[in-house]
Amino acid sequence: MSKIHKIVVLFICLLSFNGYSIGINDSKYIELGGSLDPALVNNVSSKLHLQANQQKYNYVGLVIGRGYCSGTWLGSDRQYSYILTAAHCLYGYHKDQHQGQYVSFKLYDGTIISSGISTNYFNKYTGCSSDIAVAKIPKITDPLDKNGNVIKQPYIDNHFNSDLLLDAINLTGFGIFGSRSLGQLGWLGKRSGTGQLRFLYQDCLINHAIENTPSWAFASPGDSGSAIWQQRKGTYVAVGISSWWFGWQYGYSGHAPIALNSSWLQSIVPMLKTVDDIPSDTEEPIFLLTEKNILETDPLEKNIRGSIYYLKSNNVINGPTRYIWRYPNATTLFSTKLIHQQTSIAYLVWLQGQRKTHCGWGKINNSAWCYPAANLGQLKLQFDQKDNPNLPIGRYSGEFTFSAKSLYNRNYNDTVTINADITINEALPIDGIITAESPFISERFERTIHGTVYYQSPNKIGTNRPQWSRRTGLYSKINVDVKNNQTGAVKSIILRGERYLGCGWSMMNNAAYCRKTGPIYGELRISFIADDNPKLDIGEYKGSFPITVRGLHYRRFKHDLRLNVHLNITE
Repeated sequence: MSKIHKIVVLFICLLSFNGYSIGINDSKYIELGGSLDPALVNNVSSKLHLQANQQKYNYVGLVIGRGYCSGTWLGSDRQYSYILTAAHCLYGYHKDQHQGQYVSFKLYDGTIISSGISTNYFNKYTGCSSDIAVAKIPKITDPLDKNGNVIKQPYIDNHFNSDLLLDAINLTGFGIFGSRSLGQLGWLGKRSGTGQLRFLYQDCLINHAIENTPSWAFASPGDSGSAIWQQRKGTYVAVGISSWWFGWQYGYSGHAPIALNSSWLQSIVPMLKTVDDIPSDTEEPIFLLTEKNILETDPLEKNIRGSIYYLKSNNVINGPTRYIWRYPNATTLFSTKLIHQQTSIAYLVWLQGQRKTHCGWGKINNSAWCYPAANLGQLKLQFDQKDNPNLPIGRYSGEFTFSAKSLYNRNYNDTVTINADITINEALPIDGIITAESPFISERFERTIHGTVYYQSPNKIGTNRPQWSRRTGLYSKINVDVKNNQTGAVKSIILRGERYLGCGWSMMNNAAYCRKTGPIYGELRISFIADDNPKLDIGEYKGSFPITVRGLHYRRFKHDLRLNVHLNITE
C-alpha cells in the first residue's frame, strides 16, 4: 500500500469517530470574514449555515452511530426511514448487511426523524468508490417543510457520466469547520459550500479547493456520509458520498460516485428516486433560469376556460399583486433574493417577465387575451445584467414561484416554480466617467431616431417623468453613493444632470427642443460641482449609477448607460 493510501485509510478511520462539516480555503475565509482571523469564525460559519438551510437541503441530517456523520433521508415507509450515508460510518461495513447497531438520524433543528436498532446495508465496501451505505432505522416521523407537509424525496444520480460529474458541486454536512491554514475552528453544525470535482481516481471523485477560485469548499472531519449535489434536468441531484479528506492544509476530499452504486441502492430502498424519475411534465413543473437562456414555460391556458395571469408568490420580493387588462406590449420587472454561492450572501436580483397572447407579449399580470383564443399564456423570464449593475461577480442560485390565476375561473390556482442558477463572469462595461475636473457628455442619441430623447435615473432627485419646457439654465440633481478608497466610508454626493436643447442646457428629463434647430441635439451632461458638496472630505472616492435614455416620440427607443464616478478631492 502506497504512503498516500495509508494516509487516506487513516483519515477514513478518523471519520468513523468524528462528525464532519466543510472546510474552506483561506481566500474564502477572508472574503466572508474580512481577514484571516480565527476570532471571526462565528460570523463566517453563520453565512455557510444560512446557505445550508435552503429548502433543497431539507433532507440532510446528522447520523449518530459509529460516531457522528452526515446523511441524507431517501424516504420512509410506515415503519422505517432509509438513510444514505458512508459505509465507514456504520458497524458491519466488512459485510453486506449488519443488524444490532443503535442508530439515530436527526435534522439541524434537533428533530429526530428515526432512532433505534438499525439494519445496515453495504455494497461490498473496499474503499472510497464503494464507501456507501443505507441505514434502515425505525421511523419516528417524516421530515416536514415549513407548511407541515412531508418534504419531497431527493433524487440520486443513476447514470455515470464523468463529463457531467467533473464540474462544480455543492457540499452540505455536519461537524467540524475550519480553513486550510487555521485548521479546526468549529464543531457540529450544518454548513454548505461550493467545490469542484477535478478528476476520477480509482473510481473515487476527487474534489480540490483552490485559493481565489469559485471552488473553495472541501469535506472535512464530520462530513462523512454527506451527499454532494449537482443539477440534472433543472433539479438538484445527489451525485456522490463524502468518504475521506487529506488534512486541512491541502484542501482535498474524496467522494464515492452514487451512479456506480445506483443499482445496488435501488435493490435496497424501495421508494428510491433517481434522475429517471424527475418529472418532465407535472402539475407544478420546475424550470431553470440561467444568465444565458430566455426561459419560456408551458402554456397553462390550454387547460382552462379563459385566460390566466401571474402574481408574485414565494421569494418574489417586488412583483405584481393584482391583475390588469391591457393590450399586451410591456415587460414586468420583478425581484427575488438569490444566494451568492461564493459568499453565501443573499442579494436582490432583478429579472424580466412577460406573458404570451396571440397578439404578442405583455406584462405577466395582464389577463387580456387576443383573437382567436385564450389558449397561450406562457410565462417568459430572463436575466439582464444591466438590470443588476451592482451585483458582484459570481454565481447566484435560488428558487422562486409565481401563482397562476384565472380571471374567468376563480377556482383555478396553479403554481410555477423557477430555479435560478445565474453566473456573472465580468463587470458591466462603463459608458463614461465623471471626475472632479471633467463632466461626462454623451453622444447625440436623437441623430438616429425620430423625435427627441430624455434621461431618467433611479438616483435622480424628484420626478423622472418627461418634461417639455424651453426654459434653459436649469439642471437636475442626482444623488450618488461613493466610497472613500482610504477609509471605506460611504458618502452621498450630488451631481448635476443636464440635457442640451439646442439653445441651452436644461433638466435631464426635459425632452423639448428649440424651434429653429429642430430635434438634432439632446446630449446628456453629468457634472460634479464642488459647491454642491461642501462637506465632502479630502480623499479618493469611487461609485457608479445607471442612466436610461428614452425616446419621447419614438417610444420603443430605450438605451441603458452605466456611469462611474471617480473623484480625487485634494482640498
